[in-house]
Amino acid sequence: VFSKLFEAPEVANTGRGRKKGGSFQTVAMIHKQAVEHLLSTLQQTTPHFIRCILPNMKKKGGIIGAKLVLDQLRCNGVLEGIRIVRKGFPNRLLYQEFVQRYTILAPKLYQLALSME
Repeated sequence: VFSKLFEAPEVANTGRGRKKGGSFQTVAMIHKQAVEHLLSTLQQTTPHFIRCILPNMKKKGGIIGAKLVLDQLRCNGVLEGIRIVRKGFPNRLLYQEFVQRYTILAPKLYQLALSME
C-alpha cells in the first residue's frame, strides 16, 4: 500500500528529451493528484483513523526507510494496538456494550444520566 502511494508519477515523453506541452506537471499538480488518489482510496474503505507516516528523511518518492516507519508506528501506539487486538481484548465497543459492561462501576452516575435524558 505504501509503495503505491509514493510511486513517482509517469510523465509522457516525446523521445527528444522534452515533455509534451500538455503533460507538463508542476509539483502542485502532482501533489493534488496524490491527494485525490488518497481520498478516493479512503472513500472505498472504512478507516477508523488515519496516521501520517513519514516514509524517508530524503523527501523522495519510492524510498521507504523501514526503521523510520517502524519507529513512528511504535511511537504512535499502532503496534501496541495490534498486539492488544491479537490477544483478544476489545479495542472498540459500541456505546450500549460499554454501558452494559461498565455501569456496575458507577451505577448512580448511570441513573443520573438516564434522568437527564
